[in-house]
Amino acid sequence: MHQRDLPEELREVSVVRVTDPTAVGDVNEAFDMDVINLDPKNFEYAQVTVPLVECILIYQHTNAALRTRSRIYKNFESCFILGPHASGSFDGRELHPYALIAAGPGAQAEVIVDSGYENVGWLVPTHILDKHLALRGKKRDFVIPEDPEVWHPAADVAQNLFELGARIAATAEKTPNIFNDNHWARYGAEVEFMDSLLATIESCGPDESIDADKKGRSYSQIVRACEDYTLSLDGRRLYVSELCATADVSERTVQNAFQDIMGMSPMTYLHRLRLHRARGELRKAKSGATTVTEVALNWGFWHFGEFSRAYRNCFGEVPSRTLKQNLSG
Repeated sequence: MHQRDLPEELREVSVVRVTDPTAVGDVNEAFDMDVINLDPKNFEYAQVTVPLVECILIYQHTNAALRTRSRIYKNFESCFILGPHASGSFDGRELHPYALIAAGPGAQAEVIVDSGYENVGWLVPTHILDKHLALRGKKRDFVIPEDPEVWHPAADVAQNLFELGARIAATAEKTPNIFNDNHWARYGAEVEFMDSLLATIESCGPDESIDADKKGRSYSQIVRACEDYTLSLDGRRLYVSELCATADVSERTVQNAFQDIMGMSPMTYLHRLRLHRARGELRKAKSGATTVTEVALNWGFWHFGEFSRAYRNCFGEVPSRTLKQNLSG
């Protein structure tokens, strides 16, 4: 695969800055992404996408704590190196600075990140990394997993990889034509990053925290099951007992899982989830097709004054303004 084989929307440098968590998926060309803002403060997400020759480099940064569920572009394997201030959890396992997340084509990952999180991602056509690893005699030691995994590279080489990716992204953001117009600039950046990535993969050691993380992974599965069940109801309010039945665990375990993974109670988080879905519906409404009242009811909010206050606290504006801006824009 060469750059001409990439989807057209991925052939030029793209710089995106979003202040609405429900809009992140609308502007993301490289993968499907669903975001729930876990912070009461203002939200900002930034992404720089740099198509090279065969690969795509992506830099991401957010100022807010959030839950993100992403699905990688189906024809690419991926590796994401975390930045120096990254913290949070991945499938219930604690994330640390300079950890490496690897996944196969179409893999879905759910990550909870704290404010100040940043990473550099490398989307590679299927089997390209395997080819390089095989040529270096490392194929048997490292295989890109079908489902996302966290690897633990040596800190110094991982830091070099992240800083190189961040420099490429910063250069592309400042002077995008360097990469848009020059094949050899794209090629040189790709070779340099690929060599650094392979050195980082080679330095990865065994995950010594697997046993210690069993509870975290179990809690993450409980939270995801409850979240999926809530969304399957199309907004209907639900009982805590339904969450217990869905996850097949006690109420105390459900409470502990949400507190450990999301940092809040299940109903507080699922209330925020429904607010985000309501905002997404208001943002995409067609003229005359809906009202704020209808959207509120669609997502289980029967007290419209409380809905408006909660919505304003979450997004900085009342729901009627979101709808009005969409229809007037």
